[in-house]
This record gives sequence, structure tokens and C-alpha cells, in this order.
Amino acid sequence: MQFYTLQQASADLDQVIARAVYDQEEAAIVSENGTVFLVPQDEFESMRETLRLMSDRRSFNALLEGHCQRDAGQVSDFPSVEKIFYDLQDTHS
Repeated sequence: MQFYTLQQASADLDQVIARAVYDQEEAAIVSENGTVFLVPQDEFESMRETLRLMSDRRSFNALLEGHCQRDAGQVSDFPSVEKIFYDLQDTHS
């Protein structure tokens, strides 16, 4: 991760954005008002989706149970993670 002052980021904003998008290198822009993070759009959307899915108690519990069973070498009769996530995406469309 690269850290920039607000002045540095402003002076070279095109380059800061290009690094984030093409090099997948996050940027932290620090100002007197706080710090903001610049991440590529696909990474941001992935993080948002992960947070949304993990905040759904049913999906989260099923995911944890599946991991526990997998780690124990058991075959799960629970729906796959893909099935759970698909169902969630399907109902929120």
C-alpha cells in the first residue's frame, strides 16, 4: 500500500489511480480530515459483497459449518457455498 499526502495525491492523481487500477496497489490518502483509501472498483465490490454475505447469519453459519465438516473430513449435506451465495443473490435481484 502506498501512502500519499493530500497534496501528493492531488498533484499526481492520474498516476495514483492508475496504480490502484492496473497494479492492484491500494493507496491511502492522508489529510488533516482523516485518511481515505483508494482501491480498484472490482476489489471494492468484492469486499462489499463479502461483508453483505457475512452479515447474513444463516449464510455465515452454513459457511462455518461447511468449513468445520470439511476440516474434519466429513461430507456435508448442507448446500454448497456457491448454492447459498447464488440463492442470496437471486433473492436480492
